[in-house]
Amino acid sequence: MSRVRSLAALAPLLLAACAGVTTRECSTVYALGDAGAAAAIASGRTVIKPGPVPAVAVPPGAPRAALEPDGSYAGGRVFCSVPEARAALAALRANGAIPAGRPWRVYEVAASWREDVYEPRPGEHRLKRSARMVREAGE
Repeated sequence: MSRVRSLAALAPLLLAACAGVTTRECSTVYALGDAGAAAAIASGRTVIKPGPVPAVAVPPGAPRAALEPDGSYAGGRVFCSVPEARAALAALRANGAIPAGRPWRVYEVAASWREDVYEPRPGEHRLKRSARMVREAGE
């Protein structure tokens, strides 16, 4: 793929990340993740919640419901609280964005709401860049 095409594929994601500034303030960033992430974190392995991914780099098996209309991934969904993340889980399962049949948990993410989160659509918050999941959240 040419360099120009690669840059063109990234342009919508970069614009969304820059333009979709969130005005919400949260002290901690939370994300949903597979239950297996808890064991990986506990054993000292790094577990990453992805940021935006251009369509050309999205893995073929990615759930279509988790992708943007152009086939890109807008970045990991994040939440301001554990209850908010748990409430979103049912909706994300219902639309196929999160596969059913596997246990999912809420994790704290090493990210700053102000610096690392954007709002591509009202009420939907996503990571601007990949961030490490640091621990399973309590509550």
